[in-house]
Amino acid sequence: MHVNYIDFTHFELPKPIYINMIRDPVERVISWFYYKRAPWTAVQMYKLTKKFRKPQWYKKGFEDCVVSGDLECRYEVDSKFQSSVVDHKRQTLFFCGHDPSCEPFNSNGALQMAMQHVENEYAVVGSWEDLNVTLEVLEHYIPRFFRGATQLYFDVENGMISTPMNVNPWKPSISAHIKELIRKNFTREYEFYNFCKQRLYKQYYALQNMKAFN
Repeated sequence: MHVNYIDFTHFELPKPIYINMIRDPVERVISWFYYKRAPWTAVQMYKLTKKFRKPQWYKKGFEDCVVSGDLECRYEVDSKFQSSVVDHKRQTLFFCGHDPSCEPFNSNGALQMAMQHVENEYAVVGSWEDLNVTLEVLEHYIPRFFRGATQLYFDVENGMISTPMNVNPWKPSISAHIKELIRKNFTREYEFYNFCKQRLYKQYYALQNMKAFN
């Protein structure tokens, strides 16, 4: 489930332990583009809406979508939500929250609020590109829920690594040129991504230093 940050104290409720995961911003939007076109997603949506999209929508390729200037693949700075497009390009949005300033894409306001919430409210923000580091930090920072997580994940016979999940065979390889082309519009999304990774590694190195002195 995708949930934006909520300050529960505004509702006189106790704070939860906030954690989340980040992913390379460009790889993330490419993955989402093909995930929503995968057969299993189409079936899930049909169960909800009782209709399929037009065949050409499912056949649309990401590279052609970008080059043609298709509304779905425009990543314009400060752009707002389009009612006709399901939009997951803002990774900062999940950390920024529900304030109107969180909506404009790649905006400084959304970036600053997202970083502030990560720094002050999140126990751990892990990275899918740094899973080993993420699991170790989770184990030590939130042992109540994550003790033994690394061993559990990497167990050859019974671990999650033995059963790959979320693999999409319908997602083709995207050229470096296209990735670089859209990356230019994700500057603040990458600033946020790198901020979270830096924070994660600070937590990780703090653990290593503790081990060295014990």
